[in-house]
Amino acid sequence: MKLNSVFDPKTLNQSKVYLIDGTQYRYVRTDGSGQNSKYVFSPLPNQRKSSEISFNSTKLGIKCQEVEGIVYQPPKEQTVMQMGLL
Repeated sequence: MKLNSVFDPKTLNQSKVYLIDGTQYRYVRTDGSGQNSKYVFSPLPNQRKSSEISFNSTKLGIKCQEVEGIVYQPPKEQTVMQMGLL
């Protein structure tokens, strides 16, 4: 597993997996603009943490690492068919 530090917020992608403090996260969105931007991450399913976290650009370069070779694919919706008895 190769890890790459994230120094440029423009490289964040919602399909990539990021390792932050030993937990795998995915990038969700950017809140704010300019120097006050916050980059929000959500933990992947089956991780021990369950709440979103956010970083400014300085903390992003210190704490966030991209996991190379792993891609996040959201779970597909399951269609449930109900059959009625007549």
